[in-house]
Amino acid sequence: MPGSPLSRRGLLLSAGVATTYAVSGCDLDPTSPEPAAQPSPDPDQAIVSSARAELSGLIVRLGGSPRNAALVTVHRVQLAALQGDQPTALHGRPLTPAATVARERRAVDRFTRWAATCENGDLARVLGSIAAGIRMQPVLRGSA
Repeated sequence: MPGSPLSRRGLLLSAGVATTYAVSGCDLDPTSPEPAAQPSPDPDQAIVSSARAELSGLIVRLGGSPRNAALVTVHRVQLAALQGDQPTALHGRPLTPAATVARERRAVDRFTRWAATCENGDLARVLGSIAAGIRMQPVLRGSA
């Protein structure tokens, strides 16, 4: 446009900025009675929190026994896949082999259920992989 105070680049830049504000839901009118909509919470957040807590609990309870060192290592890797914080203090008396099997089976059942009920497909695959990884541990394969 001849005689236009804005260059073509400036016009495109201002259109891009306006589009960005429109897409982001930013309310440029401070007198607007409607507040900007809050994003809805992640429907799978409770599952992720429960899964992290389950793995942390297993690490803490199994970590006191050298017999469970390989199993604890597996659970630490699984917890890292869920971006959970690693427990540092391991306490409690070691579980008996039967109690270890019972806890691990309960964890398999929980991870299987969480994988089936979560809404995010990638999360479902991770949870299903964790269940399968626990199920494949020698402590469970030898007790069937």
